Amino acid sequence: MNKRLLALLAFLNASEAHANQAVDDLVNQSGVLRTNIDIAIQGISGFMYYAPSGGIAPDGVLQAGYITFDNMALYNEALANVQNTTFYSAEDFINDNQQQAQENMEEAVNDFVEATLAIVTVIEVNEQAENAQETGEIADQEALQDFIQDNDVYITEQEVADYNDAITRIEEYGNQYASFTAVLSNDDYMSQFQDTANQYDNSFLDALVAFDASVGVMTVAWDSVSIAVDMSQYYKSADEYYTAGREGEFYTTSPIACGYDFSRCNTDE
Repeated sequence: MNKRLLALLAFLNASEAHANQAVDDLVNQSGVLRTNIDIAIQGISGFMYYAPSGGIAPDGVLQAGYITFDNMALYNEALANVQNTTFYSAEDFINDNQQQAQENMEEAVNDFVEATLAIVTVIEVNEQAENAQETGEIADQEALQDFIQDNDVYITEQEVADYNDAITRIEEYGNQYASFTAVLSNDDYMSQFQDTANQYDNSFLDALVAFDASVGVMTVAWDSVSIAVDMSQYYKSADEYYTAGREGEFYTTSPIACGYDFSRCNTDE
């Protein structure tokens, strides 16, 4: 388990423990008062039963139902603690959306891999065609012809649609994942989200978050209010993305680097 996940779990466990403690205290303190009320009602009901028939109660019998000022203070304090506890914070909310975006991106990447493998012979066709073009040899031209004849090299509209759709979803979910990761590192933005929720007495359970990559703005919204923050400072250029991509394992172990049949990267032999 990586350090980032451990830190996240520790944070969530600490938050949950804090929230549960506030609720536990209120259960205990309200239970004390409930017991007082219960005893008082029982005793008063006894008076209603025995008084008409002349049954006299022991002196001070109902005092067991009194609520002390100390217990009153503890109960009110427990109420205030629950009222002021943030059970689901801005950080919890963004973390949950970050995790969902990551899962969505990874699912889209898997779909891209499947879609690419469905049309992977394009890579070999291109390499053999380039070789036949460069050498001008009839043998190479016929080898290309044989490959086309012997393999399922024609692609369909559905295969292209699946391939393009996967790319679209990777960019959408990848930018969501990146934007949530970035905003979690910005204490000022996270405070703005939390302060807005507190000011309008809104819960993040009722919030929606959206990131518009075309303008670089993230918006957290409730029915009553919304807040938008500028994420443009976190953008990387296309050159930076592609340069990093060429160094990544996803590229260096791909059919582009390894060949359509992965023979150039086969380390088992």
